[in-house]
Amino acid sequence: MTKLALVTTEILPPFSVPCAGGGVRAWGLGETLRKAGIEVTYLIPGPVLGAHSLPLDIPIQPFTPELLHQMLESGAWDVVLFEQWQPLTFLQKALSIPVIADLPGPLIMEYYWRDPQYYYQHIVDKVECLAKADYFLCALERQRGYYQAWQTWAGVAPEEDRLAVMPFCFPSMPFSRQGFVEDEPLFFWGGMFWPWQERFEAFTVMTQTLQQVRHGQMVVVGGGPDGEAANPAYQAFRDHPYVSWLGNLCFAEYVCELKRAAVAVDVCHPTVERTLSSDLRTGTSLWAGVPCLVSRESAWAAAIEAHNAGWVLPYGDAKALRHLTKDIALDRGDLIANRRGARALSEQISTPLSTHPLLDWLENPQKRQPQPVFFAARGEDREQRLRELRQELDRLRFERDNLLHDLDAIRSKPLFRLYKSLKSFFQS
Repeated sequence: MTKLALVTTEILPPFSVPCAGGGVRAWGLGETLRKAGIEVTYLIPGPVLGAHSLPLDIPIQPFTPELLHQMLESGAWDVVLFEQWQPLTFLQKALSIPVIADLPGPLIMEYYWRDPQYYYQHIVDKVECLAKADYFLCALERQRGYYQAWQTWAGVAPEEDRLAVMPFCFPSMPFSRQGFVEDEPLFFWGGMFWPWQERFEAFTVMTQTLQQVRHGQMVVVGGGPDGEAANPAYQAFRDHPYVSWLGNLCFAEYVCELKRAAVAVDVCHPTVERTLSSDLRTGTSLWAGVPCLVSRESAWAAAIEAHNAGWVLPYGDAKALRHLTKDIALDRGDLIANRRGARALSEQISTPLSTHPLLDWLENPQKRQPQPVFFAARGEDREQRLRELRQELDRLRFERDNLLHDLDAIRSKPLFRLYKSLKSFFQS
């Protein structure tokens, strides 16, 4: 049995505290691999674990960033999987065991908003981190070209087949409360509120519509990492008569509230980051069997339309959004059919992993031959060009010296001196 260490800096869903999408992705990967027969141990930083009691049903070990390299080299694991590339910065040098880097979304674009002062340094860090990996995962087919470009910068040849698409995956969904719909339709507005994801415009349109029809509830389960919304304008809706503000909840409670909803809403302003995102918020809702309302840019839009698992609207079409909100609030749509479609998608998401390129690779994981990353290769190329320029300069100097020597030889000839004298005579 292959022994795999899964390194993440995120809280996992089984903990009794709120978690973000990174933890959801890590847990989904880890549990799916465990069902496929891989022996997985989750490695989480000690300060992140804090004083929380560890779940009894999954193997977890704390680590400190300074000792992570030594811990992974101890021989306890055959391969290590890093959730996102950022934890690879903890390694002082490349590991002797094979490394997998999971790349579910464009973290570097989040850093553009999170930490713009050091944005260029994050780009350099990402390239250097990817250079330490031997195999790569992404969440969507549309991400493949994006990450292959980054791999090239990291010294991975384009023809190497080292990137596999690993879609959103989760263990089987419990059937408790499945299919339960309130008499008054609930609109679920959940997940972390991040400043680079602007959803407030749609939130305003929908809550105003609910107040106009005097039916339905917007249930908010989420907020910023500190419990507050990233957009201060949300605060005005804390006491809104058609908004139930529950704030951040642990994953189990989050899903419990989610499953009561008629629709989960994830309508976000389209950006490059959103276009490349794997939309774990929507994936979790569909996994719970809840129909979703998304914009066309969502990674789930095509599947939702194909399975009648919700609704897809163009972003910014306030008229269409108001009309749809009224229909759902007044129960004028076939929510049962939409929920049936969401359940069909849920079964796909929780299908056990049986055949995947990652499993084939894990049967015989091997280190790849490292190549210079873009920045190092660029430096080597610059040095080579400087050497060539110096050689060319030396050649030109040698030719100049030869020409000067020939010129002096010509000037010393009697015939040349006669020519100079005649020229001076005629000019005078």
